[in-house]
Amino acid sequence: MTTASEHRAARPHADPTRARILEAALDLFSERSFEGASTRLIAERAGVPQPLLSYHFGSKDELWKAAVGQVFDELNRAMGGRVEGLRGVDDLTVAKLVVADFVRFSAAHPELHRIITQECKAEGEHLQWLVGHHIRPLYDGAVSMFEPLVAAGLIRDVPAVHLYYLLTGAAATMFVLAPECRLLSGVDPLDPAEVERHVDAVVAMLFAAPGAP
Repeated sequence: MTTASEHRAARPHADPTRARILEAALDLFSERSFEGASTRLIAERAGVPQPLLSYHFGSKDELWKAAVGQVFDELNRAMGGRVEGLRGVDDLTVAKLVVADFVRFSAAHPELHRIITQECKAEGEHLQWLVGHHIRPLYDGAVSMFEPLVAAGLIRDVPAVHLYYLLTGAAATMFVLAPECRLLSGVDPLDPAEVERHVDAVVAMLFAAPGAP
């Protein structure tokens, strides 16, 4: 069975111990939430003594913020680089390529969506921090991408908030629920060919021409 870590590129850092802690923390926080992931388990998975977590990060809360911030920073770099490279390209083409890259990122980093899902179980301080620091800028960017396309009649007249959740749900669910997908269909959604099929499916769904069946 293919794991998320096998499909996720290594996150380089000047301090390999710190990098291992962040990797383990992100995996456990995405699996168990902030409350469910103990520092003992994180240290065990990272293969380091537990006191090193406090040495590098001070507290469990700061470790959570650093781990979450790292994966969102990777997403922002990937999306920002894509948009920067498409200057002068028409808005519809840009949107399709950005959405395609977001689906690919979601396949490589299902922990991004698992973290959000874990903290959305209650409207607590960690969800508020996530929204304020990371999710709202993504939402605002998606709205600013979709609304002109709707206004120009290039895509269906659907409110931007629904387009945002259609995108994030469609992009991530198949990969977040990869074990279920394998059992149901025999398809490994993390296989590169299946990822590309899912990219095509999400783009086709979101950018269906107005009036298309």
